Formats: sequence, structure tokens, C-alpha cells
Amino acid sequence: MQKALTTPPHTPRSRPLTLAGLRGFEAAARLASLTQAAYELSLTQSAVSRQVQGLEDELGVALFVRKAREIVLTPEGREFLPLVQQVLADLDIGVERLRRDVNSPRVAVTTFASFASLWLIPRLPGFRALRPNADLDIGATDRLVDLASADVDIAIRYLAAEAAPPEATLLFDEMLFPLVSPNYLRTAPPLTTLDDLKGHTLIEATYGGRAEYRSSWPGFFEAVGQPEVKGRSQLKFDFIAQTFLAAQSGQGVVLARTYGADVFMSGGLVRPLDVAVASGAGCYLMVADRARGRSEVKAFVEWLLAEAKRFNAALEAWIARSGAAPARRARVAMRGMPGRRE
Repeated sequence: MQKALTTPPHTPRSRPLTLAGLRGFEAAARLASLTQAAYELSLTQSAVSRQVQGLEDELGVALFVRKAREIVLTPEGREFLPLVQQVLADLDIGVERLRRDVNSPRVAVTTFASFASLWLIPRLPGFRALRPNADLDIGATDRLVDLASADVDIAIRYLAAEAAPPEATLLFDEMLFPLVSPNYLRTAPPLTTLDDLKGHTLIEATYGGRAEYRSSWPGFFEAVGQPEVKGRSQLKFDFIAQTFLAAQSGQGVVLARTYGADVFMSGGLVRPLDVAVASGAGCYLMVADRARGRSEVKAFVEWLLAEAKRFNAALEAWIARSGAAPARRARVAMRGMPGRRE
């Protein structure tokens, strides 16, 4: 005969922790007062006290030392508080996101500053015309955002091809070639070969990684396959948009960046040399899994891919008119139109 169990399979201190007492504990610990915690939570003091007592019973440790007119965290309480605050913060963010995703047409996009300034923002009226009620939140930062946990739907990043995640979609490749303002060549030293660059100021943005290095002057000469030519002087900026502005005002020679092509395709900058090369980097689109099914996000992605396809076609035609097609790096093949997964 099977012997009867003398203890339940899960005691209160072995079961997964319930959440009922966490709010009361966090508020009481943060405010150092059960009374103030009760006021903040719209509960009675006795209700908050019961929440905290129940949590202590589940944990099997005291979280507070009760005194006549105050409560003080025990060492265990001080250790437990940051964890509880992080759990509640993550929970609140997730709840807010669920509520917003159901009821709001918001699309949150993270990208880098130069792409936002040179490419995305000038095109946004097209999307606004398609979805006039959509709320757009455009964040421009070089900090990589984790789409799985951040409150962001779409990321557009500049990445080396080999560093792009499998789920990323290529928007366009990076093509590099020297550019100057139309008036620059009238008074500047001769500029008919790459060796002539030694007599010019070379403009570029500071770079902090392999992808950015490929679009610097040293990276350009590495891609072309010849020793680097040092300019007469250097002019560096934090953002690509600033390098274009400097070149437009006649301050030197800058490297083209694909996402800034509107500037030179409109005549603001011109090619002095018939040299172009693919860097092996490009702009990639990533969409958070949780956001893929939302209509506004789907609309934005469809619009973005269509805009990128038109842009690529226009750039290809402009390059054909302005000089030879770009050389391809031996170890990094040029990729196709948007929509292909890398």
C-alpha cells in the first residue's frame, strides 16, 4: 500500500512567487512608510501591511524592521528591492506597449542621425500622405537598440555586410567616391587623379568601428587597392551631414555616402574623379518580431522598401551619367535591390 504524503508537494516557500505583494513592498520601501505607500496605491494602510506580510511569508525572510513610527529595510530587503523595481518597471513597459499597440497607430523607429537627416526625414511626407493619422517616433542615435526588449518597432542601421543579422533586409549598399562643390574646382589645385588629393583638404566623419572605417579615406584607398594618399590637411566632424555641408561650402573633398545621394544627385556636389568603389557596408532594415503584424508598421515597412527601390534606381542612373560604374571589392559582392535578406 502506497504511503500517504505527509507534506504537500509545494510549500508556500517553494512555489513560484506571487506578484500580489510586490507593489506594496516597493512603494513602502521607496517611501519608507506604509501610510504613504497606501496613499500612493489608493489602498488602506492595513491592506499594504498585509501585502508586505504575505510577501515576507512567501520568501521566508523579514524585509522590514517595524519600529514605532517607521519601517526600515533589513539587509535582505535592501538586496531584494532593486530586483523588484526592475521587474515592475519591465512589466509596466510591457503592459503599456500592449495597450498602445492595440489602440494607437504609433510607429517607433530607431536609426542613426545622418541617415535621418539626409535620407529619411526628407521622404517622410510621402508616408504621412499615405497614413495621415499615424504617430511617428524617430529616434536618431548610434547606440544599438535591442528590438526584443526596447520600445521600438523598426531599426535602420549602417552595418558591414558580414555583421548584418540574418533577419535584416538590405536597403542599399554603400558606394564611395570623392565629391566637391561645383565651384570648388575653379580655384582649387588640380584634381584629376587620386594622387592629386595630396594637395587638398580631405573631409570625413570620425569613425568608431569597422563599418565606419570602410567609409573613411583610409578605408576608401584600401577598397580601391592602392596606398593611402594623405591630404594637405584633414577636416573631421561627428556627423556625415556635417561633412556634406563643409564640402558644399567649398572647404575640401568629401567621400560620397549612399544615403546622402540626394545632395549630389541634385547638383549640390559633383564628382571630380572617375573613381568609385563599393565599401562592403550598407544600410539595413530590421523589424521587431512583436511589431510585424501591426498595420501601421507593415505600412511603414512597405513604404520604406518602395522608397529605397526608387532611390537605388535613381542613384544607379546618376552614377551611369556621371562616370564609370563603381568597382566591386573582390571579397564583397554588390547585393541586389531592397527586400532581399542577407
